[in-house]
Amino acid sequence: MARPASGTILTVTLADGARAFRLRFPAHGRRQEQVLHERPGCECGCGGGWNERTARTELGNILARVRAGVWTPPDAPVAPDAPVEVPTFHEYASAWLARKIEGVSGDRPLSASTTAYYRTALTLHLLPFFARHRLDQIDRRTCLDFKAHKLREAGELRHALDAGADLRDKRNRRLVPLSASSIRKVIAVLATILDEALEDELIDRNPARGKRMRVRAPKPVRSFLELDELADLLDAASTQDALPVLPATELAGGSTRARVARRAAAGHTPGEIAADLELAKATVSFHLARLGVDQAAGYVGRRGVIEILARGGVRASELCDLRWRDVRLHDRDGARFHIRASKTDAGVREVQMTPDLTEALVEHLDRLRRAGQPVDADAHAVPNRHGGRIDRQRVGAIVAQAAALANHQRTKRGLPPLPHITPHSLRRTYISIALLANNFDVKWVMSQVGHADSKMTLDVYAQLEQRVQREHGRSFDRLVSGARRELSAAREPVASTSAAELLSRSAGLVG
Repeated sequence: MARPASGTILTVTLADGARAFRLRFPAHGRRQEQVLHERPGCECGCGGGWNERTARTELGNILARVRAGVWTPPDAPVAPDAPVEVPTFHEYASAWLARKIEGVSGDRPLSASTTAYYRTALTLHLLPFFARHRLDQIDRRTCLDFKAHKLREAGELRHALDAGADLRDKRNRRLVPLSASSIRKVIAVLATILDEALEDELIDRNPARGKRMRVRAPKPVRSFLELDELADLLDAASTQDALPVLPATELAGGSTRARVARRAAAGHTPGEIAADLELAKATVSFHLARLGVDQAAGYVGRRGVIEILARGGVRASELCDLRWRDVRLHDRDGARFHIRASKTDAGVREVQMTPDLTEALVEHLDRLRRAGQPVDADAHAVPNRHGGRIDRQRVGAIVAQAAALANHQRTKRGLPPLPHITPHSLRRTYISIALLANNFDVKWVMSQVGHADSKMTLDVYAQLEQRVQREHGRSFDRLVSGARRELSAAREPVASTSAAELLSRSAGLVG
């Protein structure tokens, strides 16, 4: 039978007079040693406060664990952490943006547009003010000073522009003062960065949060088009897409003017005409002006852009990314297209197409094919002039140009102009029409436009209710008109009729 393990305790007096108890015992085939200190608060890992009795008790516990085969050497004492060097705002913000772009911080990598916005907010606004500040030096007063600086800067610029000053940046672009909404967004970026610094335990609190950092911004007026206004906008875009109609006499012959005319009537751009005929662009422009052609810009699908935005309710970015492989046109009753990439998970969806939108896209596809644009499965449904991806700024310009022409035509007919129109206005227009057409089925409309939150849909719903309830005003007028008729028909001029009696009588006219 094996001899049971035993151990010894060696007591040593240290230089400060405190004792140390060296516990020696066999384990794992070799002699082990564990030191316990009498000094209270010992940082070696033993905890301190040991004496002979407690040291002997601990030796017994250790030997019991050795016999049971569960003893393990104590962990080596952990050295205290060296003080963390707090980075500057510039250093931390740069690293923060890199993590966001790669998707390390957050649930997904940043989109190109969001990345561009963060870079602009940092480069133009945050870094010029905070770059050299260490994170722990940014306090509430510093953040309030930044807010005051941006508000004062915007106010001074606005005052200078009102006085007629022509102020420009390094790229010779006209300076525009920051709006209250833009200042609020910049402060939100600052607060987001400091939130992560707080999680990294580099600061104790986030000084960019709190009531005093808020900036009151007026709620933007967001509207949508009436049905007749949308019809005028679509007609204007169709007019802009139409090929120039030239007399047959201008198309006949072999003169330079006739050759330019034939290509302009086929939808070629001035640059394409110049390259095809080996002419200078100035020469082509001269002949186009003599022919009365304002622009020979080629087919760009202006009506297609507005049809998809207004009849499909998609975002501008979703329109830019739409490809023909995602569009189902062969089934007129089941026509639809898939949104495969969106800013939200709910935005990835299948959009049902109306028969008129289907017909418009079939015509758009045919025009693209005849214009020599790519129409294969991987081609963009609404391409740019070179067949590639159109950008959101170009989409906004197409909508604005169509609205300008529609306003010109409405003015000639004595109608009021359209409200300010953006691609997002057409998305709201789709929501309003879809709610009316589907008996205010909010859930279905949300699925069509890719909303996880019903806030925007219900906002349009509230505006739509106000428009639908215009009959209330007519009912009010009928009550007053009925009372007037009662007074006119009174046979006895002296006898007066009370207002309550008149209203009760005229109420029957309304019912």
